[in-house]
Amino acid sequence: MILRNELSIFLKETFHYDHFQDFCQNGLQVEGKAQIETIAFGVSLHLPFIERAIQFNADAIIVHHGFFGKDVFSLTGRRREQIRLLLQHDISVFGIHLPLDAHQQYGNNAELLRYLGAEMLEPFDVGFFARNTQEHSLTAMLDIFHHALHPAAYQPAASPAPAPFLLAPTYRHGFLAYPNGPEIPKKLAVISGSASREYRSNAIFERGVDTFVCGSVDESAAAVSYETRTNFINLGHYWSEKPGILALKAEIERSFDVRPLFIEIENVV
Repeated sequence: MILRNELSIFLKETFHYDHFQDFCQNGLQVEGKAQIETIAFGVSLHLPFIERAIQFNADAIIVHHGFFGKDVFSLTGRRREQIRLLLQHDISVFGIHLPLDAHQQYGNNAELLRYLGAEMLEPFDVGFFARNTQEHSLTAMLDIFHHALHPAAYQPAASPAPAPFLLAPTYRHGFLAYPNGPEIPKKLAVISGSASREYRSNAIFERGVDTFVCGSVDESAAAVSYETRTNFINLGHYWSEKPGILALKAEIERSFDVRPLFIEIENVV
């Protein structure tokens, strides 16, 4: 068992919320019972997740995507129903957004690099530049991400047949890629979530990055990949931001006498 306030302090001291200009109030967002025995971890807070957490008798929820809006929000529509269930079952909600992307030990991007055995070089946005010290091929990297991120029972939708278009992507395990760079990447830029806009940044190419990994894709990515002869990988927003919450779950399980559980409600977007 852990006290709610004790958990709140641990998370605040670990993730240093004040270092980030975020879109939400990081930390405790909904106050539930004072004593916590079961914690449900997940990527995003929504009604299906809350309903599953109630089934597991969770006392608290820790997610990457919690409630967004720092100052004023209205309790109407779907948000009213979410809050009603949380208060009815006395469940606390902790949301940790950008601090969980950027953390060098438990963060989404640090964990993605750890899966690859890559050498972290320096921060970039909420991600990192890194060196592919294991010399994984692009195909091997996609295989590693597949085994690390997808549950055993997960079956990605059938990949589309290669299209006869100059800027067409390829697909592997449901991940989208523009493989216009080296088959064995040397320098990576990894930024989880909706970071495809950063692929247009000159800072990436000035530092010799040949492979960009993120969780989204926009219209310009195909042309940028072709023009710069670099690789672009879109893991999907959900999958790219699953690693950090898993790492935090493992740390809390090591540090406190609680029952942690990860609730997988995958979102292929």
